[in-house]
Formats: sequence, structure tokens, C-alpha cells
Amino acid sequence: MKSIKTKLIISFTVLILLSSILLGAIALISSQNSLTKEAEKSLSSLALEDSKLITSRVEIQKRTLEMLALNEVIQNMDWISQQHLLQALVPETDFLDIAVVAMDGTANYSDGTTSELGDREYIQKALKGESNISDVLISKVTNEPVIMIATPIFKEGNVVGALIARRDGNALSEIVDDTGYGNEGYGYIINSKGTVTAHPDREKVL
Repeated sequence: MKSIKTKLIISFTVLILLSSILLGAIALISSQNSLTKEAEKSLSSLALEDSKLITSRVEIQKRTLEMLALNEVIQNMDWISQQHLLQALVPETDFLDIAVVAMDGTANYSDGTTSELGDREYIQKALKGESNISDVLISKVTNEPVIMIATPIFKEGNVVGALIARRDGNALSEIVDDTGYGNEGYGYIINSKGTVTAHPDREKVL
């Protein structure tokens, strides 16, 4: 009888322990799944808000250049007058430099340097009448990573050239520096080709 009683106690104890472990494991997995789903929702929301912030800041830069392109001095395409105006305007903006691009793709910068940029996609778009912003690229002028903003120059309804502005290639990464998730998480940007264009580790962009 004692032997049977002992076996029953051991059996029930093991059963209770196994049940407790099983229920604990189920509760843990359920909790982890719930936390993961909440984290995914938070990350999705965070990414959306950060993308709005980045778009807003970049759009302001583009609008600034478009407003400059409406200036009568810029529209007249007289480089001497344009250069004087640009030299006065550049220090008042966040741009490293601004240039006027002729229809043949020749860019004249405010500091007096010139560059042949007709093969650049952002130039081609601007000369076709489309304002646009390039990916992070290596400048032909400075050999440094930059972001180029380009907008067409219209006169009497026709495109007569383009106005381009050069921004530091780290500008997007600086915005990304303000993003992240928790203590360890961070944000970064990739373009449509999967290339990293902004990252807290600048070397990953280069």
C-alpha cells in the first residue's frame, strides 16, 4: 500500500510539474509573440513618422531651390549677374554651393568652378522640366559624397537651364542619427536599388 501511495504521489507530482512547465512555456511563447507584434507595430509607426520627417526636410530644400530659380536674374541666364547673386545667396542657405547649368550640361558654380554634368540623371531630369533630388553620390567637383538637388529654370514657359545645389552627403545620415528604437536600435535609409544612403556608421554609406 505504501509503495502504491508513493508511486501515486510521485506520478501526480511529476504530472503537476510537467503541466506547470508546459503552461509556463505556453505563457512565455504567447508573451513573446505579443511583445514581438507590438514591437513590429511600433517600428512600422516609427519608420512612417521618420520617413515623413526626412521627406519634409528634403522637400524644404527643393522648394528653396525652386524659389531661387524664379528669380529674374537667374532666368535671364547671364552668368556674370547670376554668379553675383549666387555668391550672396549661398551663405544664407544650407547648401555647400549652387550652380547654373546650361542646356549642354555645363555647370557654373558660384565659386567660379565648372563641371560637365550632362550625363548625370538629376541634370537630365531638370533640363526636361522636373525638379528632383539625387541619391548620395560622389561629386565630380569635390570627390566627396554629396546630395544634389536640381530644378529647371523656366523663361517664358521654356526650360533654358537648370539650377542645382550641392548638399553634404552626410545630411541624410544626420537626420537618421535622430531616429532609433529603444536603447540599441537605430535607423538607416536604403534607396530603390537596395544601396545604403544614410546610416549612423558613415563608412557603410561610403
